[in-house]
Amino acid sequence: MHRASHDQPPSLGAMTENSVGPLVLLNPGPACTTDRVRAALGRGDWCHREPEFSELLASIRSGLSRVLNVGDTHEAVVVTGSGTSAMEMAVISAVRADRSILVVRNGVYGDRLARIAEVHGITVHSVGSEWTEPADPEAVRAALAEHPDVDAVAVVQHETTTGMINPVGAIGKVAQEAGVLLLVDAISATAIEDEGHEDLNADIICGTANKGLHGLPGISFILCSAKGIERIQEVPVRSLYLNANTYLTGQRKGDVPFTPAVQVCFALDEAIKELEERGGVAARVAEYKQRAALVRAGFERLGLSVLIPEEHRSNSISMIYLPEGIAYTELHDALKDEGFVIYAGQGDLAKTFFRVSTMGELPLPVLERFLVSLETSIAKIRAGRQESALR
Repeated sequence: MHRASHDQPPSLGAMTENSVGPLVLLNPGPACTTDRVRAALGRGDWCHREPEFSELLASIRSGLSRVLNVGDTHEAVVVTGSGTSAMEMAVISAVRADRSILVVRNGVYGDRLARIAEVHGITVHSVGSEWTEPADPEAVRAALAEHPDVDAVAVVQHETTTGMINPVGAIGKVAQEAGVLLLVDAISATAIEDEGHEDLNADIICGTANKGLHGLPGISFILCSAKGIERIQEVPVRSLYLNANTYLTGQRKGDVPFTPAVQVCFALDEAIKELEERGGVAARVAEYKQRAALVRAGFERLGLSVLIPEEHRSNSISMIYLPEGIAYTELHDALKDEGFVIYAGQGDLAKTFFRVSTMGELPLPVLERFLVSLETSIAKIRAGRQESALR
């Protein structure tokens, strides 16, 4: 049997197999990818100081801005690391010396933005709400009036803690009116929630190769507006590895300061090409909406409720009440035996909820099969309990 605790989700791997074949990952990253993207890993071994890598880097940087519809306003900076590396690069590059940051906190990832700032000695002010409530732009406005030393506002667009969307565009307008920079963690929203990032009113946007772009984990990026670029050139150096200005300066010349994950760059370049060939971000967002509608209709048929109200739900994460009397570990293990990996809730929510993510390469027939397996697994667990009770 496969065991997973409430506190620590199980180890995941897109190509891990069990008795029913490759596992289908229904967790919010790493996400399933296409054979085409995985095959790009085999392009070969390249030196990152050679012209061919400079061309690859330029293709990725221009491609990211282009597919996310900010090619005329934002410049991409690519870094080897998980999405958290982009978050850390953005936070430490957004606040000038002797200034502070205002962090919107209504989930684990808002808390992470604040923790990053604290670790680097940046003063943090917070606007908080319940994990089930979207951020209030007027609360951000009030906090900015109260703290005139704030240099940047940081907010998570899609809090995968619960599958909730924050009103980033409205918060961005408040930040603009106050003359402060807006930093958006769009890691779980890119190519899933918006047809582009032009309406976020954001100066620094964090993203990653995996998740909605359907690349592979290990490469992340920030997108910087002219104001964002000016800011990263003004801030003090707070990190050797994650100083955004070092990367920007080098990448404008086709160079990188440290050894990159070259093969993962191959995969990201291929994922961007595949995305454009399949209709771009608009088509992908429509596809994600179809997936969400499909699985949520299935949950409703099974009598399973989604935590977040419909108007605030993301297009990819559903936080679902556990079936009555069934623990997460039981449901997780039964579904993994069927070939599907679900995800635990976080914090206290782990006791009563599980999460299903439809990120990555997940055709509708696969999700239909998952719903059948979910129903079967619940029935098997309950039947097993009845049998044990009769013994």
